[in-house]
Amino acid sequence: MTSKKELQLAYGLAIVLLLVGILSYTVSSADVPEEPVRMMFQCSTGKVLFDHKTHTAESGYGLACNACHHHPEDSEDSPACRECHVLPADGSAPQICLDCHEADEIEMDSMMKKTDALHQQCIGCHKEQEAGPVECESCHVKYSF
Repeated sequence: MTSKKELQLAYGLAIVLLLVGILSYTVSSADVPEEPVRMMFQCSTGKVLFDHKTHTAESGYGLACNACHHHPEDSEDSPACRECHVLPADGSAPQICLDCHEADEIEMDSMMKKTDALHQQCIGCHKEQEAGPVECESCHVKYSF
């Protein structure tokens, strides 16, 4: 049988190793990618998981960023989709649009909501390229995690 002193030493060593492991894990964090690798869009018809790598990699669809995104990839002041595709309740142009466009250039009746823009862009491209899903339930999944 082990003595009480040996048991305390074993517990002490286990605690020290646990603390070293935790500190090592938190100090060496992974690099954050420049673009999101995967994005989960929340919607009433089921969540949509979007994978950038599948769309941009040569082994996937091999698309350039500006094939989907309205603003140039390298523009630092490029707004996020939700800044323009969520229209103000009063029907006015989103303020971010006025940073680059004149008020008379913006036609509010032709501006799409984010979901409409994504549907048009995604489904249109999938049908045109004959690649990727085109049925609703192929993208809109009821994830349970």
